Formats: sequence, C-alpha cells, structure tokens
Amino acid sequence: MGLVLANLAREVVAAETVIRDIRIEGLHRTRPRTVLRQLPFARGDVWRDEDAAIGERWLRNLGLFSEAHIEPPDADGVVHVRVRERWSLWLLPQATRRDNGASSVGLALDEFNLWGLGHHLNMSVVEDTGTNFSDARGQTLNLGYDWPRIADSMFGLNVSGSWGQSRFDAYQNGVFVAQYLRDLRSVSAVLRYALGPVEGEGWGVRAGFSGSNTAFRLKRGQPQPDVVGVRKHTLLAGASYRRVDDRITWLTGLSMDWSLALSHRSLGSNINVWRQELLLRDYVPIGRSNTVNLRLDGGLAGGDVLRDGLFDIGNRNQLRGYFPGEVQGKRYALGTIEGRFLPRPDSNIQLVAFTDAAWVGGRIGAPDRTFVGVGGGLRWTLRWLVRGTIRADAAYGFATRRWRFYLGTRQAF
Repeated sequence: MGLVLANLAREVVAAETVIRDIRIEGLHRTRPRTVLRQLPFARGDVWRDEDAAIGERWLRNLGLFSEAHIEPPDADGVVHVRVRERWSLWLLPQATRRDNGASSVGLALDEFNLWGLGHHLNMSVVEDTGTNFSDARGQTLNLGYDWPRIADSMFGLNVSGSWGQSRFDAYQNGVFVAQYLRDLRSVSAVLRYALGPVEGEGWGVRAGFSGSNTAFRLKRGQPQPDVVGVRKHTLLAGASYRRVDDRITWLTGLSMDWSLALSHRSLGSNINVWRQELLLRDYVPIGRSNTVNLRLDGGLAGGDVLRDGLFDIGNRNQLRGYFPGEVQGKRYALGTIEGRFLPRPDSNIQLVAFTDAAWVGGRIGAPDRTFVGVGGGLRWTLRWLVRGTIRADAAYGFATRRWRFYLGTRQAF
C-alpha cells in the first residue's frame, strides 16, 4: 500500500510544472531583485495558473513599469518575465497664486527608482514671493527618502524633514484675519511592516516618531491667540489595506489607511494634542477602462489644538473648489464621487467629473457647516514617466461662490 501511494505522489509531481528558472527582459536601470521579490513564485516552486495574472498586477503596482507580461513555464521550466521601464526622474518648476495675491515659486525633484531598487528620493525648494510675486517672504527646503523592502524583507522606512520660513495666513469663518511668517524645523521617521505577500498588497502597519519646532512672527492683521510657537514630539502609528490594480490610465480595487499622531508633554512637547484620520478609496469599473471612484475621509483632533493644527481640507486634493485656509476645523467627514472616462480604450486622456461634499466641525469662530464643490477636469497620462499625470481641474465652491482652478501633476486621489 505504501509503495502504491509513493508512486501516485511521484506521478502527481511529474504532472505539475516546476519552475526551473526565471528570466527577465527589459531591465535597464532596475535591478533583477526588484522584480523577483515582487513575484508570487520563485525558482523551485510549482507553477499555478493564477501566478501570471497576480505577478503582472504586483509588478504594475510598483509604478516602475508601463508594461509587465509573464509567460508560463516553457518546455524547459523557464518563466519569461518581460517589462518596459518607465522614466523615474522628475524635475519640475512649481508656481501658485491665490485670490488674495499670495504667491510662491519652487523647484521639485523626485527620483522613484533610486539604486534600481524602487527607493524614492524627493527634494523641493519653495519660495514665498509675497503678493503677486512682488517680494520674498521666506524659503522652505523639504527632503524625503523612502526605503521599501529593507534587505528584501517586509520592513520599509520613510524619513523626511522640512526647514525654513513660509507665509501662514490665519482665517476665521473663511475670512482672512492675520498674516504671519512661520519658521518651521521638523523631522520624522516611520518604520512600516507589510503583512501581505508583498508591500502594497493586503494589510500593513507602521510606527514612528516626529519632532518639530514652530515659531510665528506677525506681519499684518490682528494677533490671534491660537497662533503661537510650539514644540511637538509626536508618536506616530497607522494601519493600511490595499488591493488595487494600477493600469496606469485607470485603477480598480480598494484601499484604506488609518493614522494616529499623539503629542504629549511627557514626550518633551509643550502641548498635549492628538489627531487621527481614516481614508477609504474604492475604484469601481464601469464598462472598459472607465471607473467611478468613491472616497470617504474622516478626521478628529483633540487636546490643545492650535490654529496650524486644524484639519485644512480646502485644497486641490481634498475638498476641491476651496483654497487652503478657507475650510478648517477640528473634525471633518468628506465624501467624493468622481467619474473618470476614457474617450477610447487605453487612451492617455481621461475626462473627469466630480462632486466633493464635506461636513466640518470645531471651526474657529463659526458653527459646524457643510461645504460642497463640483467641477470637472482633464487628465493626460504620460505612460513612460512614473506618476506621469498632467492634471487640469476647475471646481466651483458653493459656500464661497467662486471658481478655483488647478494645473499640476498630482491626482486628487
């Protein structure tokens, strides 16, 4: 009987396809290990029919490849992986101008595939140029470095910092009341761990610490009692879930992120304050390549919440149709429905229509209120460039009765 079972087991193994080798084509800057660690199989594994589709999706989700194709093992047991790399270096000028004339210029550099290992380095210099670019009001340097898959493990590390001076406008009930020059020094480090099969797939957790020192100098307007210098030493924690298929011009899937920040005098801060946010995203396909994208965000802050610690959701990436400073509070709930439509399948152009609605509580000198913005826009995807999207949006804010316009390189979500 034992001999019969042993022979049967050998016949099953023989019928299965064992992966003898993995050959990768199309790499120029990316190291092979960056691809190999993103695959659901390795040398010596038994091939499964679903491995090709899963591996292609995980490779696309890296953002480094415009194409990813995996062929089942050939007669020699060799799996062929073919990819096309995207250019990973951004160097972009930046410029902004608001209704009140506040303006800024800057230069940003992003490298999304440093060392060929998917490391992300970002640097930017932003100069506040006063009213209508008439004079200089401060300069800020921002640095960040993200190290995924430390030593090919499931750990990742992000470090960042900001130094310099910038303009800070204080609003009350959406009305400008004072202008300050803010001097900020901050650093943070966050360690994360992926609980799923690869980073960015399934659940993940993170923890870290940040420290900052902020000082304010009044430039014009009435002094505000809740705009004061502060020292914060903050514990950071969070959890995330992601199951998304990034097809470059359109997304499908679901993601969630929860974050908590706690500053306390026992940590060396001079105030006690906490804040948490929950972000949900659902990308629902309609037809081929078109999607209806749903977003639900919420935030809650407590303790000694100062003016610069309020949630500021009136901006191009949250409540569209409003500028930063116009919609601030200690708590908020935001919902969005956005349609993204391709004129033809796999087009690089997307037509967008959206509605954003938010309830905001704990506002300075004003009651809780609901804000709504509606609008439309255009997306032009540069397939050859990592995160290569040129975005133009126009949005109308019903509370302010104003149109806001945005031209830049970031999706709203």
